[in-house]
Amino acid sequence: MNPVPAGGADPVASVVVRTFDSAATLEATLASVRAQDVPAEVVVVDSGSTDATLGLADTLADRVVHVPRAEFTYGGALNAGAAAATTDVHVALSSHCVLPDPAWLRTAVSHLHAGATAAVGLSTDAHGVPLDGPVAASHEYVLAHPWWGFSNHASAWRADAWQRHRFDESLSASEDKEWTWRALAGAGPLVVDERLVVVGVHRRSGGAASYYRRLVKEVGATHHLRPLPGFGLREAVLDWVRPAPHDPYLSSASRLGRTRLIEVVARVDVDRRTRRGNRTPGAETGVPVCAGGADPSACPVPSGLRAFSRS
Repeated sequence: MNPVPAGGADPVASVVVRTFDSAATLEATLASVRAQDVPAEVVVVDSGSTDATLGLADTLADRVVHVPRAEFTYGGALNAGAAAATTDVHVALSSHCVLPDPAWLRTAVSHLHAGATAAVGLSTDAHGVPLDGPVAASHEYVLAHPWWGFSNHASAWRADAWQRHRFDESLSASEDKEWTWRALAGAGPLVVDERLVVVGVHRRSGGAASYYRRLVKEVGATHHLRPLPGFGLREAVLDWVRPAPHDPYLSSASRLGRTRLIEVVARVDVDRRTRRGNRTPGAETGVPVCAGGADPSACPVPSGLRAFSRS
């Protein structure tokens, strides 16, 4: 174990890294944390690894938390890591990712100390418009754009916000976005800063079938919580051939390509399952869902974005 963060100084944040057979990538992930220009506490939450992950974690982390594989949920692992953390800022970082800049952690912490509830890296707003500097997304904006925003592959939040609103351990996916729908109410905004973007390639690294299953799980979980407009065969064909799809859950992958096709089929699958369940869009929450792809005029609520001063 490494009980004292690099440099011996008090850590400014606790970085929670969830692992399961992550030996191939974990060392690089933790090295990027130790390379930050401010000290961090590293908490690894392992859910039953059988490879060399635990040996690496015991050597490179400050503490290791064990979650039985049969009891694992994304929210539960995050809660276990946050409960073991000792600082007033928590960070979630995928064991498949590396922090791209030594100032990443300092930037995220500065946003939280300036009044944000949480911070994440994105380069565009919910309609695909490039951001010109950090922006603060209101609770209303996040609710109206459920496909956009907070992601626990690389994000930060205030410890006191987590103490009031823990991650939902019952969800199979989308526990990150669902958390902001609760945690931002009556609190500081979600700050979105392009400097905090962390590339996550692991979503597609397991092959087409794995990516499809992940999409169905994520979109289905969000759809269950905050239902989306219908997505039938006509919408699917049009969004497969369009240069930029209208459905916000589809990525910017190449039109007519395999990745776009996987995303379209997953979206149709979720829509069909929802229809069989006889759910009415919007019935569960009564909160407006903004749809319409890149057209901001389709959103019935105020933009909810404002500039957030650079630090």
